[in-house]
Amino acid sequence: MDYKSLDDKTSTIISNLQVLNNNISLLKKKILTINNVNSKLEKNKILKQDVNNNLIFQSSMLKNELSYYSNIYNIILQKYSKELFELADYILIILVSLNKLEIENSDKKKSIFSKIIFTKKFTKKSSGNLKQLFTGIINNLKVVDEFIQLFNKYIKQIKNQNTDKNLHSDNFEININYKKDIITIEYKKYCDKFLKTINYFMNCSNCVIDQIETSKLLNFFLKLKLKDNVEN
Repeated sequence: MDYKSLDDKTSTIISNLQVLNNNISLLKKKILTINNVNSKLEKNKILKQDVNNNLIFQSSMLKNELSYYSNIYNIILQKYSKELFELADYILIILVSLNKLEIENSDKKKSIFSKIIFTKKFTKKSSGNLKQLFTGIINNLKVVDEFIQLFNKYIKQIKNQNTDKNLHSDNFEININYKKDIITIEYKKYCDKFLKTINYFMNCSNCVIDQIETSKLLNFFLKLKLKDNVEN
């Protein structure tokens, strides 16, 4: 598995979520600014602001955009977190079952399994927690891969021993070979699922950012002009 590529794609997803969150913050600030300006104008007793004015309309439109993008952010974060948590749990189940296998070189086996990262459930979902969860999955997949290599070495030793010492233990050889194949299939299954999950959410989050960057509606109601950044 290309771990570097997965890491780059995950960084893109997290970066996109941060851009989306920043856009939400901009919307909140702009709405607050508009409401403050409108409130000040309404207090002007001489130069009255029209009841049906464009500031109120602008604020309403931006509130609608705020609700829309906030929902998108929460839905993506919730779904992506759930997918990663499920993968993390399945991989841990595999590792626990592998740890029960009795093979030689117990010190090496103990060393491999000491590298396991146990997933901690977090109530507040954030891009930082997603990165931590992703790192744990990558680490544990590497642990599974290490064990498969150790298992292959054990199988080779058993075959050589049976051949050298003329031991008729064909059935045991068949059993451990099938067990290794099952482990390998499970490993590849969750590697493929992990890869598909990362690709899916990278494409999804890219589409959201593209929508933000090309939205004429946001540009019309949200974008700040230079004079808007000057304090009075």
